[in-house]
Amino acid sequence: MTEPKLATAIRAVLTSWEQATTFEHRTNALACPGELSVVLGKAVEKALDGAGEDPVVVRQEVIAAPFVLLAGVFEPGELPETPEWFTPVPDAGGTQMGRAAAIATHGFLGLETVSYGSENSGELFVSLTAIPGDGKFAHKSQGGLRGHTDAVSFPFKGDFDSSNSRIAPSPDFVTLVGLRNPKGVPTTVMVLHEALAKLSPDDVRELKQGQFSFGSQATFLEGMQDILGAVHTAIDEPVLKDVAFGTIVRFSHSNVFPTDPGGAAQSAADNFEKACLQVAIPVAIEPGDVLLVSNRLCLHGRREVGGDIGGHSRWLLRTYALDTSELDDHRRHLGDWPPHVLYP
Repeated sequence: MTEPKLATAIRAVLTSWEQATTFEHRTNALACPGELSVVLGKAVEKALDGAGEDPVVVRQEVIAAPFVLLAGVFEPGELPETPEWFTPVPDAGGTQMGRAAAIATHGFLGLETVSYGSENSGELFVSLTAIPGDGKFAHKSQGGLRGHTDAVSFPFKGDFDSSNSRIAPSPDFVTLVGLRNPKGVPTTVMVLHEALAKLSPDDVRELKQGQFSFGSQATFLEGMQDILGAVHTAIDEPVLKDVAFGTIVRFSHSNVFPTDPGGAAQSAADNFEKACLQVAIPVAIEPGDVLLVSNRLCLHGRREVGGDIGGHSRWLLRTYALDTSELDDHRRHLGDWPPHVLYP
């Protein structure tokens, strides 16, 4: 199996990096994620090669997988109390190593760790925790989440948004880093090919037609207004797309609808939602774990979190990864923004 081999290599690299650096050095290195990704990624490749593994084969297997759980790749160590908002991520020993674990993994895979200026002010890592209060974010953070892909209104890689060619593609991977999970609340993953196997050929054909509207998820709304002057919506796009290596997906139970309600498109979307729930797999992300979820081949969600706030309650970090080797610079913010922040 690929996962244990890669996890062992990443763990060895991070342990050596932590022992050879000071807290201040790690803080400065994490402020330059592109450079750190190259350094740690090459070290992971060297560690695999030294263990008699072919890094190319390992990389290909991970990239092609719907999801990969890398267990125990870092030591969470020192952590403050669990935050009560997405940002900022506190700079502590445990959060440093968790962020480095994600960056090292992405570097080995040849992916860039990225964010979007319209979500949480472009922060590269955000905390996923239970948020106090009665607002929409509080309710959503404490409940469960149905299956979705992230940045769902943004185009597939290689495509352009019909209303604004600057809009960057959605990420290739959603990366979740475990810091605390005392109740073992599982993330749920829904493998696309397993869900499609439960649909009729007619439903699949409908989902491949450009007849669906994609709204922006809640964490992007405020930033969209600031940057674009309006909430971004993609109109008359397909949920499924056939590419060289198979079929890929962009979908959200709460933000994707047939442009014209009813009919065969509505039935296909409803059946797809049911199929995703039927194939959902629970994955409990424990402290020190990194879960890579393909944003093309898998949907993800979450079981109910509950109302435990702060203290030692559940705490994950989330970031994105994208193959930017063919991404034009005009689809980044640039200027006063860090280079990893994509538009909008």
